[in-house]
Amino acid sequence: MKQAQVLFFLPAALAALPHHEQIAPGVWAAGFADKYGSATCGWMVRGGETLLIDPPRGVEVNKFLQEVAALTGRPVRSFALTARAGQDEALIAALEQAGVKLVTAGEGLPLERAFGGAARALYFADKRVLFAGPAVVHGPRAALPGTDTAAWLDALAVLKTKRPARVVPGRGSWGGPDLLDRQQRFLKEIRRQVAYGISLGRALEKIADAVLLPASYYAWMPYDNPQPEDVRHVYEELTAPRAPYDGKPPQRSKQKPHALVLIADRYHEPEHIEDGLRPVFAATGVTPHFLVDYRALNAENLAHVDLLVILRDGMVWPNDFKEPAIWMTPAQEKAVVDFVEGGGAFLNLHNSMGVYPENGPYLNLVGGRYIGHGPLERFLVEVADQDHPITRGVTPFFAADEQHTPPYDEKRVRLLLRNRSDDGKTAAAGWCYEPGQGRLVHLASGHTREALEHPMFQLLMRNAVNWLLRR
Repeated sequence: MKQAQVLFFLPAALAALPHHEQIAPGVWAAGFADKYGSATCGWMVRGGETLLIDPPRGVEVNKFLQEVAALTGRPVRSFALTARAGQDEALIAALEQAGVKLVTAGEGLPLERAFGGAARALYFADKRVLFAGPAVVHGPRAALPGTDTAAWLDALAVLKTKRPARVVPGRGSWGGPDLLDRQQRFLKEIRRQVAYGISLGRALEKIADAVLLPASYYAWMPYDNPQPEDVRHVYEELTAPRAPYDGKPPQRSKQKPHALVLIADRYHEPEHIEDGLRPVFAATGVTPHFLVDYRALNAENLAHVDLLVILRDGMVWPNDFKEPAIWMTPAQEKAVVDFVEGGGAFLNLHNSMGVYPENGPYLNLVGGRYIGHGPLERFLVEVADQDHPITRGVTPFFAADEQHTPPYDEKRVRLLLRNRSDDGKTAAAGWCYEPGQGRLVHLASGHTREALEHPMFQLLMRNAVNWLLRR
C-alpha cells in the first residue's frame, strides 16, 4: 500500500498556532517543529469566511480555530486536505462538530499515482498559491519508499505548468516556484544515478555506495540526504520484475502502440538519452517504457509492445571498470529475432551493434557490424536515398557526434544515410529492411545530446518510427 502522507500530531500543550507568515493577500502558511516532521498547513480568506488547508493533526481544535479566526477576522467554516488517511477521521469529526466542513477547494491536481490514497495538490489561481501536499518536501528527507517516483516526476511537471508564485510544501519551508524545480532535480538525479549503476550491471550495494547528489539538489542539507532504503526503492522500481511495466503490462495495440526502450551503458548515461527520445514518442503517439535493466529484455516483455528501441552497447561492468562482460544471452538474442521476424518493429540506434555476441543471430538480424568510431567532432550526415519515407524532408546536417563506420549487408538492407568527416572519410549512417514479417531501422547517430536533439535527427527518428509501425 502506497503511503499518501505521513501524518504528524501537535500536542495541545503547545501554542495552537506555530510560526506562520502571510504569503499572499489573504493567504497564510504555517509550519511545525522537527518532532512533527516539519509539516505545514495554511489558511485563506474566502469571502466572509476562512478556509483551512491541511489543518494540523492533534491540536486542540476549538483553540486553533479561534486563533486563526482572530488573525484573519473571518470565522473558519471549511477545510480541505491534500491527503487523507484513516488517522484523519478523528480530526475531521472534531472539525465538523465545530461547524467546519470538509470541502473540495481550489483546483485539485491528482497525486494518486505517485502517492496512493486520496492525495492531491491544491492550486488557487486567483492567489497563484499552490499547496503541493506530498508532491513537495522542502525540508527534512523526502522518504521515497511507498511512492512511485516516475509518477511523482510526472505530477511535478503538471504542477509547474500552473506557474504558481508561492508554493507551500507538505513539509518544510515554503517559498517560490523554485521549490518545484528543486524537488524535480532531486528525483531525476537519484533516478539517473541508480539507473546508470543498473545499466553497468552493478549490485545494489555498490550503487548505493556511489550515489552522491550535488548540494544544490537538497533543501536542508544534510538532513535530507537519501537513505539506503530510498536507493533500494528506486533500484527496485528500475529493475525486473517491476521494470519495465511497473507490474501492469500494456496490451499490444496498433491503435495505441507501445515501445520497449532499452537505454544506457558506461559511455551513455540515461538522462540525456531519455530526454532525446521522449519527443519522438510524443510526436508519434507511442507510449514508451524505458528500461535500463538489460535482464528484462525477453520474449515475455516484448510480447506486450509493437516497437523495440535500443540505444546501448553490449557490455556491462559489474566490477568497477574492470573485466567487462557481454550481457546478451542466447535466449535474449532469440527473443529479439523472433519478435522482429514475427512482425515487430526494431529501431536500432547509435552503438547498439557494439560488443554484442560475435556472429550471433542478433547482429545478423541488424545487418551490420560495429568496428569502431572516430573522435567526437562535428561531421556531416547526408541523405543517400531521398525516395524513402524515412528520409522525407531530411536535408544534410552537421552535429557533434562519433562517426561510426559500420560495414553492412548491401544485399539485404537499403542504405538511407552516409556520414562524412572533414577529411573526407565516409561511412554508412543509416539503413532499413524487412526481416521476415517485421521491420528494422539502424541510425548511427545519437551519442551526444546535441546529436540526439538535432531537428534533422529528430525528424529521422520520427519518420523511422512511423515507417516501422507501417504508417
